[in-house]
Amino acid sequence: MLRPLRAMCKADKCLKLQNLALAKRPHPPHCPRAGLTFSWRLLSLGSIPPSPGAGDDGEWDGSQPGQEAGAGQGCPGWARTAPLPGRAALPPRRRPLSPLERLSRLIPQEMLAQEVMELREQHLNQEPGGSSGPRGDNAAPMPTAPTGSPAAPGGSWHLAQEEAPGQEGTTCHLSPPDKEVPFKIGDVVLVEFCRRRRLELQKMFNLMTGGKLHSKWGTLAHQEILGNLPGQVFRTSTGFEFIMRRPSLEEFVLLMKRGPTISYPKDISAMLMMMDVSSGDCVLESGSGSGAMTLFLSRTVGSSGHVYSFEVRPDHHCNAKRNYQRWRNAWEVAREKEWPNNVNFIQKDIVSAADDIQGKMFDAISLDMLNPQLALPVIYTYLKQGGVCAVYLANITQVVDLLEGIRSSQLSLSCEKILEVIHKKWLVAPALRKDGSVAPRVEPQRNVYDELGAEEGRDATMLEDDGEEEDTKPFCTIPYIARPQHEQVSHTAFLVKLRKFRPASLHSTPQQ
Repeated sequence: MLRPLRAMCKADKCLKLQNLALAKRPHPPHCPRAGLTFSWRLLSLGSIPPSPGAGDDGEWDGSQPGQEAGAGQGCPGWARTAPLPGRAALPPRRRPLSPLERLSRLIPQEMLAQEVMELREQHLNQEPGGSSGPRGDNAAPMPTAPTGSPAAPGGSWHLAQEEAPGQEGTTCHLSPPDKEVPFKIGDVVLVEFCRRRRLELQKMFNLMTGGKLHSKWGTLAHQEILGNLPGQVFRTSTGFEFIMRRPSLEEFVLLMKRGPTISYPKDISAMLMMMDVSSGDCVLESGSGSGAMTLFLSRTVGSSGHVYSFEVRPDHHCNAKRNYQRWRNAWEVAREKEWPNNVNFIQKDIVSAADDIQGKMFDAISLDMLNPQLALPVIYTYLKQGGVCAVYLANITQVVDLLEGIRSSQLSLSCEKILEVIHKKWLVAPALRKDGSVAPRVEPQRNVYDELGAEEGRDATMLEDDGEEEDTKPFCTIPYIARPQHEQVSHTAFLVKLRKFRPASLHSTPQQ
């Protein structure tokens, strides 16, 4: 590594000798335009540190009274010209870095060898104007070790940055990462326990004072969970290991208390893509159910949007409001900020709810009801032109009734898509024996030939060995299994995408 560094140091020294030779040439005649061109030509070649007595002949040196020459202020007088009349003075220019300094900035200080450090100090001491220290007065500051590294323990979050001309002393500050919030009272916790690649326990509960988690694999007091970060593994009273973490919104809607069957997250994501809902939209939902679709719509529209959710049954209406409020409370405890309160739960049949939505126009409509063809003539006029109405139906016969209702009512709705979302879960894991140990990898076996074709078999084997010898070698020592899981979620619903359009106007003519 020393040879390239010494070669670059020699090249840098040759460049500085050329600059010194240019400096000894006679000055051009005093002409504002010619002097400025000559100065910028020298600056483009690279400036050199000032020699003793520079700036004593009445030439402007760019420094203010009472200001010492520091980084970017040590250029000689001939490298700077006086400002032209009516023009501002040029900013001071810093000395260009040598190849050794550039490499030193790229490599952490603690990784530099002692020989490289000595070579760098020797090179800096040999530069003109560098007698006031090992680095000189106008030497560029060397990078400091970033905080958090062994060289600078206990520092703040900032990294040294190369200073631009006229911006000396500035540093690039990086904001620290968001702090992790430990478990608190009122937090919603998801506990999971897996054994033999099978999820044996998945339960969601709220932390409370004096509470205790009970299961057939042992008990665990809530007091032991409080104060720990999510993702912590705990041992129960019987020695089994449970992992505790906060649930995502998808896991929350699958494990919350239900009234009717929920809209599954795989279908909700497809419906959100159909409706193209974004922040700030106003959405109408018919069929609150247990509140699964309502929660996803609330997160999508954000604090600037709004969701109107109608439910005809009082028990479903109360259950949806309870689940929505539980998620809001858990979000405020875990994130230490409030979930947007952007949902209006209305207990009324959507067919007779024209007065509640009078004067409003919706960007999208979501229907999860038994007979949506009865509600479409009422809510059709409140959907924006070009907007999408996504319908969630369980049976294919309901899809047929929906399309027949649109045709008979002559609504300007086009059916763009009817789909069924199917997800297949796979298992990819190391192959294990019944006792839990890893099964050994079996070497691939060759084909067995009968006695009549033994000669042809040996010849074919020799040819295969010449071309595919590397393919038969095992690339790992542990075998894996890859297959679909035994338990699959098949059909859940049919999703129908309806778009509102405006039919073309019929212009009457004499021929018609």
